[in-house]
Amino acid sequence: MAPRLLESREDFLARLQQAARLGKKEVRFGAHHFSHAACLEGATWRVRRLVTPRAKAEAFLKQHGRFMPEDNEALAEPADVMLEAPTLGALVEALRRGPWPL
Repeated sequence: MAPRLLESREDFLARLQQAARLGKKEVRFGAHHFSHAACLEGATWRVRRLVTPRAKAEAFLKQHGRFMPEDNEALAEPADVMLEAPTLGALVEALRRGPWPL
């Protein structure tokens, strides 16, 4: 799979807000391959870096004989907290002010 087109900050923020209205608790984003996730955890929104556990990657490679960037993206799990906000609105404002893409 080819890398996806870059998503503008405003397009992502609109997608995040729509997903939140639909009750989604995780929305992935990044540059050409997703590298971060906005996660609703309890009442707090957090942006977490996505990482793939080495054991999962090795098991996938053994089973499929390949490991592409899209496989890494699919297996990745939210890890380190990069940003935290008490509300979706506060998260959106923080993401508007920070570097893009993360």
